[in-house]
Amino acid sequence: MISTISSLPLVGQLHFLVGVICLLAGGTPFLVRKGGTSHRLAGRVFVVSMLLLCASGLYMSLSRSILFTAFLALLAGHAVTTGWMAAARITGLAERVAAGLISLVAIAAVGSGLVVASLPSGTLNDLPPMAFYSLGGVAFWIAGIDVLSLRRGPANDRQRLTRHVWRMGFALFIASFIFFFGNNSVLPPVLRSPLALSAPVLTVIGLTLYASLRMRFGRRPAFPSRMKTQGRGEEGV
Repeated sequence: MISTISSLPLVGQLHFLVGVICLLAGGTPFLVRKGGTSHRLAGRVFVVSMLLLCASGLYMSLSRSILFTAFLALLAGHAVTTGWMAAARITGLAERVAAGLISLVAIAAVGSGLVVASLPSGTLNDLPPMAFYSLGGVAFWIAGIDVLSLRRGPANDRQRLTRHVWRMGFALFIASFIFFFGNNSVLPPVLRSPLALSAPVLTVIGLTLYASLRMRFGRRPAFPSRMKTQGRGEEGV
């Protein structure tokens, strides 16, 4: 078992370093003024580091034939990309492409589950078919939201920013879960207890739920007053 960061290959060391930056940058927007300079700067760092993390994670997963984490990398990459698109008001063709890609991920994940179910061992990398079905179900759920959003048309600022918050939070959740539970052998022993490993992941879940619900249902939009609500679209995210 790998016990030190220096024992990792170079790509693994870079992956770990980017992961640390990603977690720090991803948590900062929850703690600072929304729309402020610190929020925007941390958000940019998070998006770039998250995309790098997904790319390196996908490479390492495929090189080691670990299909499940490859799907997780694609799912996280889609979440952070569409979250950034929502904040940047990028719509049209880019939205349709994103919806199509996550649909393909969903189909591939479910298909992989069927293949795993047909194997003599009934598992792949010690994971049962249900693991792939569950991941595919999440991807189908996100694809459904994307398709409904496309059919509904332009969203107002509250809807758009709610989408931004929960997708960034979802990407951060995947990153934190893999960081603390996927490769925790490189962490100091004091951080390997169940409480130490679970606390950051549960914190991300709690902050994401709170920020998303506050943005969606709060009396006042949780963003600076200079960002005027467009008032377009229908209810829903």
